[in-house]
Amino acid sequence: MFNQDFIVYVVNMKKDIKRKHHIINELTKQQIKNYEIIEAVDGSLMNEKEILNETFTDENGFNKWNVEMSNGEIGCSLSHVKVYKKLIESKYNIALILEDDAVFLKPFSKILSNFILSSFSYKKQIILISEIREFYKKPLKKIDNYELVKVTNAFFTHSYFINKPAAKAILSFNYPVKTTPDNFLFFHLYCGVKLLGLNPFITTQDKKNHKTNITILDTNNKRVKLLKRKIFKLKIKILKYFVAFGTHS
Repeated sequence: MFNQDFIVYVVNMKKDIKRKHHIINELTKQQIKNYEIIEAVDGSLMNEKEILNETFTDENGFNKWNVEMSNGEIGCSLSHVKVYKKLIESKYNIALILEDDAVFLKPFSKILSNFILSSFSYKKQIILISEIREFYKKPLKKIDNYELVKVTNAFFTHSYFINKPAAKAILSFNYPVKTTPDNFLFFHLYCGVKLLGLNPFITTQDKKNHKTNITILDTNNKRVKLLKRKIFKLKIKILKYFVAFGTHS
């Protein structure tokens, strides 16, 4: 029997029936039965007043955390906020969050599941099982052909484990919405969430059959230079002269 010590939340828009069937099929292949479909927020349907009510701005109407987000990105953030609230209200301490285009590349065995669950050693923690942008090559622990690594940068939210304290911290920080749900660096710096990941990763996105309908705005030229982020990036830049880093991208 598959490990029942965590709940799986699947983010899916009500209109996306094909994607819903896809992810249920993926879960069935992995013999995962303890899942719940969470209806995603469609940002494209939100009006200006709703966007204003659900997003953060200071007294000057400015959001220093993410200067500009598309309605789709805001909807995606609100969808993950919805999942965090669900986890907080549940009896579970850990959840696997999947978006409906996720694909398992390798079997998600009970041994691997137990390895991940036993690796929640920090109070507030996320473990990514998808591609990682940057991580320390030296593993924290190993099992068979897998390693648990410390993550310094990641972007994907299609598949990750999170514990209840981390969900509470991110919810407190990111609602009203300040930034996108994949801004893991901010959640580490400003929420104290430890970011770990599985190497090699075991999930990806089915981009061929399920293309994203979220418009991503290029805001690099509008970024505010936040001190904590600047210091962290400088620290990593210096560490690269002494420590080996890896990437999946």
